[in-house]
Amino acid sequence: MTDTSALSAVVTELVTSERTYVKRLQILKNDYADPLRSFARSKETAIIPAYEAKTLFGNIDNLLPVNEAFLVDLEKMLAPNGAKTVGGVGDVALRHLKDLRGFDQYKQYYVKREDAQLIFEREASKRSSRFAAYIDVRVLIFSLRVDPLMRY
Repeated sequence: MTDTSALSAVVTELVTSERTYVKRLQILKNDYADPLRSFARSKETAIIPAYEAKTLFGNIDNLLPVNEAFLVDLEKMLAPNGAKTVGGVGDVALRHLKDLRGFDQYKQYYVKREDAQLIFEREASKRSSRFAAYIDVRVLIFSLRVDPLMRY
């Protein structure tokens, strides 16, 4: 394998991994976070309190667009004339890390990570927890929707 083909394989794997990560973030936001936070707005429909619903998913509303934009530029990079359009992998990474500073959003995510983990563990471990039932139902729905042979 030449250095060029090895680099190409690594870059392709990076794009594939980012595509998978973005898809998972979209599912987490759209299928779990948004509905759970929406339910929490009313006492009649709340599965967990609003603060906990917000804390549990951190700043996913900010993280998703950062990763979607990064993926768009990575995919442009792989396209014909991609190097002329957005540059190489280093150029794309530096643009998003240094110039756009989008990944700074992860600092806020990590500030609340331990709180989110404690909320999740506490709620998921309760007997007859509406939260545990909600998560189980969502996992079942997700598994029925996704092609079992699809690699993710």
